[in-house]
Amino acid sequence: MNRTLTVAAAQLGPSSTDKARTVERMVGLLEEAGRREVELLTFPELSLSPYFATQVRESWHGFVETDFPPTETQALFAAARQAGLHWLLPYAERNNGLVHNCAALIDPHGGLVHKYRKAHIPGVVEPRWEGPDIFEKRYFAPGDLGFPVTALPKVQFGSLICYDRRFSEAYRALALGGAELICIPYNTPTFGQPRATAHETAEILLRAAAIENQLFIVAAGKAGTENGLEYIGGSEVIAPTGQVLAKAETDGDELVVATVELDTIDGLKAKWDFLPDRRPELYHSLTQTPARKGEDHE
Repeated sequence: MNRTLTVAAAQLGPSSTDKARTVERMVGLLEEAGRREVELLTFPELSLSPYFATQVRESWHGFVETDFPPTETQALFAAARQAGLHWLLPYAERNNGLVHNCAALIDPHGGLVHKYRKAHIPGVVEPRWEGPDIFEKRYFAPGDLGFPVTALPKVQFGSLICYDRRFSEAYRALALGGAELICIPYNTPTFGQPRATAHETAEILLRAAAIENQLFIVAAGKAGTENGLEYIGGSEVIAPTGQVLAKAETDGDELVVATVELDTIDGLKAKWDFLPDRRPELYHSLTQTPARKGEDHE
């Protein structure tokens, strides 16, 4: 019997001026997902707030959630329960005095079944030049949960967040853990490039990772212009062959839906399974931290 799964990337335009309005928009996407019989959905990175890490801020703790479920998300849980789907909620999480950029996978009954904390933290603590920059190192601690894989009723599930998609090791760790599908929420500014050019770079990384690790990717991003910065949007679903199965057509709120054939993975591995041909004994250098420019090499 064919294993099929209907998935969705729930793209969001710029964050609303208050969280309640943002949640209302997210509820609308969940309700649409229910009508379209989506079984697994992801929202973009830090979906409950603006992408506040593009500025040095004196006041930012209002963007951080201290409880789970996060305050003001009851309507989201109710809509997802009505839709009967698994959904990934990315948000800023306070835990034991640290703040993590995290994503929580919630089952159709509202239970937490998977949590991932962003492992690779981009940017700087202090400004390094005039103009836009990323200050995630100022706000977030590196993730401490590794790269978990969770068995869902139809698929082995993993997740990454934004900058993580630039690290081949992250995808490989999930593939070695048995992941068949990865959700990747992101917030990526264009930084003055044409949006199509900036998105192409991100898409190349995703398509290559899907091919190398023989898995599906569902990537959901922020779109449009928020606080003066344009975001790449382009939320999409990618097959293990690297084929783009579905892609956003707007720069606002949009549900990008595809039904994926999970048996595609078994068919590809029957022809050429990459993991058994790895040479871990030759990869020792991958676990060494290279010296940064200007540091002594010992």
